[in-house]
Amino acid sequence: MTESPSPAGPVHVVRVGARTVPVTDRAIADEITALWNSQVGEGAPARDHARVVQRLDRWTDPGPVWDRVPDCRTVYSRRATVEPDGSLGGEWTGEALRWEFEPGAYTTEPCRYRVERQRGGHVEVEAQGTDPVEVAAGFEAALTEARRLFS
Repeated sequence: MTESPSPAGPVHVVRVGARTVPVTDRAIADEITALWNSQVGEGAPARDHARVVQRLDRWTDPGPVWDRVPDCRTVYSRRATVEPDGSLGGEWTGEALRWEFEPGAYTTEPCRYRVERQRGGHVEVEAQGTDPVEVAAGFEAALTEARRLFS
């Protein structure tokens, strides 16, 4: 099991950047804190660092309580806006370490992409995944699909 819905015992709450991550064991909390902080870097503001903030007798907030250290992996991303004439209105490429508790940013898939019409007549495309070659191919497929929408 990756997450517990609401454990009967104590819960340790880790503040990870802006996220609250409840876990079942202090050792898990300490490991998440150490791993996250090793990724953040020494020059980052204190608010970006992880820290164990409290121990509760019971977790009552919605959402899961982790009973293991969540997975962390590098996720590659490419994003662009496609204008009605087919040109790119902006393109962004990046890679970042992402954790399972980061919905929308974390994935185990080699590539997934989306094509989405936006107000103003342009289309936003994005590809992300764990394989940079697959992400590049997915991005190109998304661009092709977006340009077809204007044909």
